[in-house]
Amino acid sequence: MKTSKTKKIEEENRLYFIVRSWIMGQIGAIIFLIIVWYLVTINFIQSLILGAFVFTLSLLISRFFEPEINKGTKKILKYLNKHPKLKKFILKYF
Repeated sequence: MKTSKTKKIEEENRLYFIVRSWIMGQIGAIIFLIIVWYLVTINFIQSLILGAFVFTLSLLISRFFEPEINKGTKKILKYLNKHPKLKKFILKYF
């Protein structure tokens, strides 16, 4: 049986993953679009190389801002504790 502390840690970890993956997606999309806008057009091989580069870069950037992501996750979780239906929906389906 899970204790409330264990459940809280699981919720925090789940929300951290959701927030960090969203941030990585936004960073990756912006970098990818800027590079494609600069190059005007790219082929399949270029998109694979560019995708790997963008993923690595967005991972590094999100790792750099990890303390801020942790603080934001805790604030979001505090807010979601006041709205249990929304919290359940977000943690279950995202």
